[in-house]
Amino acid sequence: MAAQASPLTETLRGAEFHRIISDESRLRALTCLYEAGELEAEELIDALSQDPMQVREALGELTACGVLSERRERFRVHYRLADGLPAWVGIALGAARDWGVAAAR
Repeated sequence: MAAQASPLTETLRGAEFHRIISDESRLRALTCLYEAGELEAEELIDALSQDPMQVREALGELTACGVLSERRERFRVHYRLADGLPAWVGIALGAARDWGVAAAR
C-alpha cells in the first residue's frame, strides 16, 4: 500500500515554493529558521536586520501557507519550520543558506 502524502506535501509544489522564496524577507526568514531551529519573533527581527513590520508580514504569510509553525508563550511568538515539509524543502533552504554565505564573501 502506498504511503499517504501529507496535506502540506500535496499543496506545496515546486512553483508554490518558488513563489514563497521569491521574496527576500521570506527567504531570509526561512533560511534563518532552518539553521536555528526555532526563534522568537524579536530574535528573528534582530537576526534579519530588517524592518520589523516587513518581517512580521513575512512570518504571517509563511504561517498562513503552512510552511511555518508558531508556538505562543504568553506575549511571545516562537516560529519554526512546519512538521511534515517535504525533504526537498530542507535541501533547498540549505542550498540557499550556503549560497547566501558564499555570495556575502
